[in-house]
Formats: sequence, structure tokens, C-alpha cells
Amino acid sequence: MKVLVTGASSFVGAHFCTLAARRSHDVIGLWRRTPLQLSGVRSLQGDVGTLIPPAGVDLVVHAAAKVMADDAHEQNRRMLDAILSWRIPVVYLSSTVVHWPVQNAYARSRLEDEARVRAGKAPWIIVRPCAPYGPIHGEHRPAHRESFHTLTGLIYHLPVVPVIGSGKQRRQPVHVHDFANAILNLVQKERWNNAFDSGGPEAMSLTEVIHLIAASANRKVRVLPVPVSVAERMARFVPGFHPDVIRTFDTDDVVDHRPLALASGVEPRHFRDGADSLIYGV
Repeated sequence: MKVLVTGASSFVGAHFCTLAARRSHDVIGLWRRTPLQLSGVRSLQGDVGTLIPPAGVDLVVHAAAKVMADDAHEQNRRMLDAILSWRIPVVYLSSTVVHWPVQNAYARSRLEDEARVRAGKAPWIIVRPCAPYGPIHGEHRPAHRESFHTLTGLIYHLPVVPVIGSGKQRRQPVHVHDFANAILNLVQKERWNNAFDSGGPEAMSLTEVIHLIAASANRKVRVLPVPVSVAERMARFVPGFHPDVIRTFDTDDVVDHRPLALASGVEPRHFRDGADSLIYGV
């Protein structure tokens, strides 16, 4: 199968490309600003909104997305409209933020995009990852450091780790390899026109996540909660942060992973079994 992956230079995109290539697919990784050189993957520079897709593409995996940019909504709409116009089967990587009771502009954008995917003329699958994590890619460094790698760096170097919110907010981190393999299996099994949430098998607080990473690194740390109101004010002066995103940080992100596990045949590993990949790259 010939697969075109948008956002291939992102953390999730690069890992997906490598996993798909290892499973003998013909993979084309599309990137715009961060060059991509992965073994077994054809690299293509271009803009999704103006791209003419290569001949013979059987599937588009749409991993490209703007999150905190002021024009994120319009950019995401432009990219998706172009992809839907190709009428090629598409896997749309959304986000579990669509379920949050407090929805920011990013969540509303994702909901609108999901609706347009469902109304498209080609078969589709929507998969929403909850806190994807995994090893640093051996061949590629994304322009934006993955949040779990930033968190691991803090655990390595600081005795006290600051956390936006109470630290009690729950997450279900999903290993990026489990996520990628589940998507490939869904396509292979032709589970078209379905939407799935992707998360680990158990919800845990962010404080628990931090202590599991620290245990893998043989470290002991304390968690320092930073009130959302304080972080929101600070975000106005820190590049890469946006108050609209910060104000939702204290929200639980809990999903039912079982429908995806049943449909794909991939049972996601528990975070305590995957945390070592953040330390040792396994």
C-alpha cells in the first residue's frame, strides 16, 4: 500500500512513517520546514494546501496540525479541505480534547474537522490519541520537542517538577508504537467510517505519571502544582504557549480504549511498562 503521511516531521508522524515502512508499506513522508530522512521512507517537501498528491497513493494519514498558532483554525481547515478534495481514503489523527467539558479553540477546530471528514466523499477513519509518548526517534528530531521528552528532561535535572494545575488531572498515555500499529491494523481490516479513541489501559494522575518516569530514571522528585491562573498569565510572555490552551490543562483526559483494541487487535501497553522507552529508547 502506498501511504502519504502529512506532518511526517512531527513526533507521531515520524514514528508512524518508520513503523509503516517496517511493515512493508510504500511510505511518503510529507514535510514543510523540518527536513525528514528516515530509512525506508520517501521524503517529500511541500505544503498540504497546495500539494498535488503523488500518483497511486492508496491512503492519506493526516497527522499535520496547528495547535497554538493564531491562525491555527484556518490553517487546519485549509489543509483538510485540500486532502478531502483528493477523494483518497484518509485516516484523520484528531485529539481526545474533543471530549473535554471545557473546550478551547483547538478542540472546536478538531470537532469541525471531524465533521468535515465524516461528510467527505472517500472512506475515512478518525483516531484520537490521548497523550502519545515513546522514545526519541533514532533518525529524526522534530522542530517542537515532544512534551513527554521535555517532562523527562525536567525529572532528570530538577528535584522539583512544576506541573500546571493540581497534578491530579488524569491521563491515559498511549505508546506511539501501539498507536501506529493500531492504525495500520484498522486500515488492513478495513474498519472504514469509524472513530476511535486511543489511550493506555488505565487512567492515572499526572503526578503518578511523573513518579513512574522518575522510577524508570532511578530518580526521586517532588511535584509542584502551579495554579492554572498563574500559568495562564505567564503564557502570555512565553513563546510556544497560549493562554487558550493553558486554561484547559487541569481537565481530565479519560477515554475508553477498548473499542480500538478490539477493532485493531492491538492491546496498548500500560504506562509503567512503556515509561522505560522515555529513558532507554526501547
